[in-house]
Amino acid sequence: MENQEDLTGPATAGGNDSSATRVSPEEGPDRRPSEVDDFDEAFIGAVRDYRMLLDKEYPVDASLKLVGDRYRLSHNGRMMLYRGVLSRAASQTNRAKLVRSPWEGAALGIDGYNILFTLTNYMHGHPMFIATDGFLRDVGGAHGRIADHRGFERMAQLTADILASLNLSTILFFLDAPVSSSGRQAGFLREAFAQRGIMAEVRLENGVDHLLSHWEGELIVTADSAIIARTGAHVFDLARYILERQFGARFPQLASILE
Repeated sequence: MENQEDLTGPATAGGNDSSATRVSPEEGPDRRPSEVDDFDEAFIGAVRDYRMLLDKEYPVDASLKLVGDRYRLSHNGRMMLYRGVLSRAASQTNRAKLVRSPWEGAALGIDGYNILFTLTNYMHGHPMFIATDGFLRDVGGAHGRIADHRGFERMAQLTADILASLNLSTILFFLDAPVSSSGRQAGFLREAFAQRGIMAEVRLENGVDHLLSHWEGELIVTADSAIIARTGAHVFDLARYILERQFGARFPQLASILE
């Protein structure tokens, strides 16, 4: 699942004490690509140094602390590194599994909370970005509870609308049973799917990550980098698909810093 969030309010993206993301000025002939201009200089340096350490196989935690301290990154800046910058090899491996839209008649195994927390975090204005492996992520923490049930249910309804528009053969929507109110949310999703005539099964599981990591089908839905690294299936970034199509959202791409 990876992307649980308490959703108590918006956070500010930060490289150091200033914002790591900002409005890009107009490009001139000597300017970097606009995606790079979305980030401040400290964060750009941090991304490059952190990637270098990962490529040299230094430990993740030690690398994150070293780079974060050197560039005085905020909590959000460090989370953007941790969740958004993978080694070159890991980025290439994950990106090779990414599909931008499901094929007709596909059977989906969905990491429900990973997708729904991402959508709800977007609604709350949390910093979001395209990681170096091509998947949409945010700076959400791992608190295992939901404060904004109405917002969550709104995003669940939107997810059901989008899934209804896709010509899918099977939908298995998995929720992590230990998450607070997961039973209530499973019931809400079942009703939302039934109202739209979607043949979908909503299941509560204690080990969604393990289940999807060893998925025997051809396609799963998640942006959890650990699941993506282990699975042999293709991976559909449903949250990005929804946000780009429904809201016209565009996100800064961390890979642009490394080009």
